[in-house]
Amino acid sequence: MHPMLRSTTVLAISAMAAGFLSACTTAPSMALERARTAVGTASADPAVARHAALELKQATEALAQANSIWSKTSDEAETNHIAYMAALQAEAATNAARARMLAANIRTANSGTAQISLHTEAQTRR
Repeated sequence: MHPMLRSTTVLAISAMAAGFLSACTTAPSMALERARTAVGTASADPAVARHAALELKQATEALAQANSIWSKTSDEAETNHIAYMAALQAEAATNAARARMLAANIRTANSGTAQISLHTEAQTRR
């Protein structure tokens, strides 16, 4: 192999390797991206903010911790662990909000049913 071609090939391979390595260290993990999406979706839901504020706060704090770990250390294993927890907490916040809304709807329906019963009893007594 010609020396000039060899050095060009080595340089090109070195540049590609450096590019791949730098891309690996700066790109967030997939788990972190999923957590960002999950927390963002939960945060955008007014029902979650209203009915599951504590759970949403926990998810947001876990996401902030995962972002911090990633930006300071690029420790993928730790980032993935905390990001996974953030995504689960966001899902829990969404589920808690739904459950609380359903419980409120049931209470409202039961209250309406009780009022109808009282009205019906009053009508039959007349």
